[in-house]
Amino acid sequence: MKNKILLWCGSLMLIIFLAFGTYYWYLYFLKLNNNSSSTTTTTQNAGGITLIDNGNNVYDTDATNTDGDNLEDIEPYVFNVKNDNNKNGVYTLYIEDVPANAIKDGCTEETLLNRNQLRYQLILNEQIIKDDDLENIKDNILDSRTITANTVNHYKLKVYIKDTDDNWSNKHYHYKVSIKKNR
Repeated sequence: MKNKILLWCGSLMLIIFLAFGTYYWYLYFLKLNNNSSSTTTTTQNAGGITLIDNGNNVYDTDATNTDGDNLEDIEPYVFNVKNDNNKNGVYTLYIEDVPANAIKDGCTEETLLNRNQLRYQLILNEQIIKDDDLENIKDNILDSRTITANTVNHYKLKVYIKDTDDNWSNKHYHYKVSIKKNR
């Protein structure tokens, strides 16, 4: 009789322990997920060389408010490349087109702009280093360069509509910038 009572009490305590353990485990991982999605900065690390941006995964050029007439009015995508190593490094920045169905903003294949309708301006440390048609970017390479040890390169990327293109009303272009360390 005494063994049955101990068995029942032990089983009840085990069930309570498992219930509380599962509950706290769930809260812990739920809290971790909420914290990671509420950060305002994202990073892509490539062997100690890091691309740091404002937390968006995809960047949008809205043709309704950018037509290339005044580049000062175009809101740039701002990001930094930081070298945390004690030696120089070489990196490559890539620009990738993001398909219309990957974003839930109402953009469709019909409202998605093509690279041949766009121009870009790349600014590094407040100096314009590239100003060209977006379709002229080869192999998606936006920039490739050496960065000295323990320094930061500050970039601004402006993507805008070609002045000569008249079929851009209410259209969008979505892109993503990524980094790869070369050596």
